[in-house]
Amino acid sequence: MYFELFWEKEPEYSIHLIEGKITGSGPWRVGDCTFHVLGCNHTHPQMCEMHSFWQSELLQNPAQFSSNDVVKIALEKGAILPDNYPINDAKY
Repeated sequence: MYFELFWEKEPEYSIHLIEGKITGSGPWRVGDCTFHVLGCNHTHPQMCEMHSFWQSELLQNPAQFSSNDVVKIALEKGAILPDNYPINDAKY
């Protein structure tokens, strides 16, 4: 499962479940997708800038982030939680 930047604005469309085995040691592959560490060895500078802006925005307006909504959407998309995950715990 991966989340696009600014996923909280339209979580139904920007949280994705990718099925497949995780392979590699960075970059990693899952199915037909490749994942990199953001900014590793100075790669993707524009994406790093967008990520910094997104983090700053979330810190300035934390009310826009609801972890309960994230878990609900993730479950709807097929995420599997451990049996002991405290889904109703207020701190999550």
